[in-house]
Amino acid sequence: MKKILEYSGLLLVSLLLTACATTPFKVADRYNFDNELKEAKEISSLRIKSWESIDVQSLIIENDLKDYYLLILNRPAPALPSAESIGVTRTVNKIKKGFDNIVVPDSSGTESYIIHNIYKLESRDQATEIKNRLKRY
Repeated sequence: MKKILEYSGLLLVSLLLTACATTPFKVADRYNFDNELKEAKEISSLRIKSWESIDVQSLIIENDLKDYYLLILNRPAPALPSAESIGVTRTVNKIKKGFDNIVVPDSSGTESYIIHNIYKLESRDQATEIKNRLKRY
């Protein structure tokens, strides 16, 4: 009987951990720009020219065609604001939302974050405006 209780306890703990690991993160409303920015499903580019973190869940990248994009991650990346470099997974020279990841180095190695949304920005000035707005939070 004691063994059954032990196994039941282990099973319950395993189920709880699995549920926590698979619970989707809710992206804060402040990252929703659907009504004011053009949403992009992917970025077609051979290279990322530059990038800049805004906060723990967003960054702006510039590609080799001088296009600017706002990337929103699916969850906070605590090491992003202080990261000196990032990695990007790609699908055949395209970065796709909901599929590709931003890889951020941290003290324990690296952590991957799914790109939740991509917005195409009109100019460097718009990139600065969005950055300043998100930094106010």
